[in-house]
Amino acid sequence: MEQQTDAAPFLELRAVTTGYGDVPVVRNASMAFARGAITAVIGSNGAGKSTAIKAAAGLLPVWKGQVLIDGADVTAEAPHKRLARGVAFVPQGRIVLPDMTVRENLDIGAYILGGDRARIDAALDRMVRIFPVIGQRMNQLAGTMSGGEQQMLAIARALMTDPIAVILDEPSLGLSPKLVDQVFERLTALAGDGLTVIMVEQKASRALAVADSGYVMHTGQVVYSGPARQLLDNPNVQRLFLGEVPEEIDRLLAAVEDGEPAHA
Repeated sequence: MEQQTDAAPFLELRAVTTGYGDVPVVRNASMAFARGAITAVIGSNGAGKSTAIKAAAGLLPVWKGQVLIDGADVTAEAPHKRLARGVAFVPQGRIVLPDMTVRENLDIGAYILGGDRARIDAALDRMVRIFPVIGQRMNQLAGTMSGGEQQMLAIARALMTDPIAVILDEPSLGLSPKLVDQVFERLTALAGDGLTVIMVEQKASRALAVADSGYVMHTGQVVYSGPARQLLDNPNVQRLFLGEVPEEIDRLLAAVEDGEPAHA
């Protein structure tokens, strides 16, 4: 896509440090997510990717730094308040309510619309257009759907809130290559309609291929950032994801401690 904009980001992390218990996982991480663009957050297992986006969604407290939505400081706001500001979150693992129908799952996703039947019906119609399988499964129990169908439902349920931005944690996890293609195609189409898409992905090359920009994390820090195509072509990023950590990674981490991450 390579859609670039000079406008202020819709969602932003500024020098965020967070973690679990008293163990820091993300340190001094800064990221900016542009409206209507796809941003990929990539890195090896344990790099801090999911932790960073959970802090953005309000699911983890920020120990240091700030989270901003549309310029407003929301660092201390609860997740439901961030949802009301337009930030939806799709967790890892295709989490659906298995003993409820597809329609019931979608209705639960629309609770923020306050029972406005016209808006809910319009949102349902949109989900059926984006994910045709949803329309074919409305009365089916979500737990009986295939893994790919459940992932589509999880994304659709988040979109029922009519968000400005959607954060997805490993949307391709456990899916076949064909289903990964379908998920990424739909995310690309949604960004084309103006949705801000932020995704953490282990499939780095695939994610960067559809993204506008990206961030590369290593041991809790952002070590590279820039346009997705440049990251995809960066030999150091390529070596990192082939399992061979570049010799200069220590220098990069030291530079991050002192200032900004490297740009592709």
